[in-house]
Amino acid sequence: MGRDKLLFIINTYGTKAQQDIAIEELAELQKAILKHRRYGSKETEQAIIDEIADVEIMLEQLKIINNCREEVSQIHKQKIERLYNCVFDMCL
Repeated sequence: MGRDKLLFIINTYGTKAQQDIAIEELAELQKAILKHRRYGSKETEQAIIDEIADVEIMLEQLKIINNCREEVSQIHKQKIERLYNCVFDMCL
């Protein structure tokens, strides 16, 4: 996902500012999900889609800032496997 562009953004605004934006974007996603659960319209569904995109962009920046792309990827795989096994065991 455009690592060079994200690095430019991080270097332009600074890591602290981008961390603050990440927190804001996560809060906006929470709000969009709650609104959709309450009202359930096409508009609220689109808001979730938009906010997921924003959060994913910020997560990519956080991985760059914290130099942890590979570690996150590995833990991501482990957590999916653990969750799958937990659900699979419940279904037996």
